[in-house]
Amino acid sequence: MKAEKTQNELMLACAARQGDKEAIRLLLTRNWTWLRGLVYGVLGHGQDLDDVLQDICLRVITKVHTLREPERFRGWLAILARREALKHYRRRAQQSIELDGCVAVRPTQAYEQMPPEAAEKKELCERILDAAQRLPAKYREVFMLAHAGGLTYAEMAEVLDVPVTTMQIRLVRARRMIQNQVLHAAADKVKQR
Repeated sequence: MKAEKTQNELMLACAARQGDKEAIRLLLTRNWTWLRGLVYGVLGHGQDLDDVLQDICLRVITKVHTLREPERFRGWLAILARREALKHYRRRAQQSIELDGCVAVRPTQAYEQMPPEAAEKKELCERILDAAQRLPAKYREVFMLAHAGGLTYAEMAEVLDVPVTTMQIRLVRARRMIQNQVLHAAADKVKQR
């Protein structure tokens, strides 16, 4: 099954290099989930996620003909995406300095209309995302890639351009840091009651 999927992606990458727009669309669609995770990991927030992903799509469309090794499409896409996300991150950091330290606050949703289980799950997900945002970039990236789904450890290591063991160590550390932050926040919440 995996060999068939890889072969299909290779054929799509070859067609995309030749200008086949449907092949480009399919390649982006099939890699969208982990691509979002990668970009989120670089940015550290979801605020500009769609804008950066749109820029990445435009870059893929205009640069796919430069892909020398179609069998390495995912690695090429990851490098391109990471560069775009980093470029956006740096621009945003320069802008935020000019804003004199003002930070945009994410709006919170009312949990009253939700069933208790859904509200608890949503609150836990928000706490995990908040904790992930506070991670150092190298841990945030690997955590978001791992939990976006769709990539094996070997593919994640290729995307991050590190050995598999390094990627695994970072993932374990990221999960521990997030777990500690979430547990600490929960303990503080209990103390406040």
